[in-house]
Amino acid sequence: MDFSPIDQYQNVLFCWLGVDQKQKIVLRIFIHRRSFQGMKMKRLLGAIAVGFIGGVLPLASSAYADSPNYADSPNPKISWVQPKETLLRVTLSSKFTDTGERILNVDLVRGGEVLERLQAVSGKPRKQAFRVGRESKAGSREPLPQGIYAIGQVDRRAGLPFAMGKTFIPVTPQFATSRSGIGIHRDADRMIPGGSGTIGCLGLLNQTGIETVADFVATHNVKTLIVDYGL
Repeated sequence: MDFSPIDQYQNVLFCWLGVDQKQKIVLRIFIHRRSFQGMKMKRLLGAIAVGFIGGVLPLASSAYADSPNYADSPNPKISWVQPKETLLRVTLSSKFTDTGERILNVDLVRGGEVLERLQAVSGKPRKQAFRVGRESKAGSREPLPQGIYAIGQVDRRAGLPFAMGKTFIPVTPQFATSRSGIGIHRDADRMIPGGSGTIGCLGLLNQTGIETVADFVATHNVKTLIVDYGL
């Protein structure tokens, strides 16, 4: 089948943009209406570009930002989470403990400012592989995966396992992963041979650290934990 120069350009344009059928119809009407008026190809292409950038792209970007499933992607990018939200944020430091765990920065963030930075570990010393949600497997004993978590209520009830200390804050992944039972607590048994690290939770290095996090969460009703390894 033969195509006119206009049709040939449309096919290339649609493949490049990845637009759906409705967008194709809108763009075809625009293209042919303008071409019927004798517009030169150079001006036509410029008009298409301006029209698309001014109309279609903002709609697409708006839908992406507002999507409730944005953290469900295989490799969730979380740098665009609202920075002024009161939250906990975990990032990698360049340091390691004497038992081999990577030290994690735990930032208490409010109004876009870091109020305090604490230190924690996650995973066992020989299991320090940092992954995104779908690549992180249950039972791996690796650090909690990168992503966005919902923070639950602070639990200071008696009966927690010795390794968890006296305070536990459950967190729920808001993305696809086989990991479960994740929370924030003190790495309470790290002074026992073989006890350092966690099996996937975020373990603060001392009691002051976990109590500081717990008080921040309870006082400000913090509901979001961001774990950002830069993946």
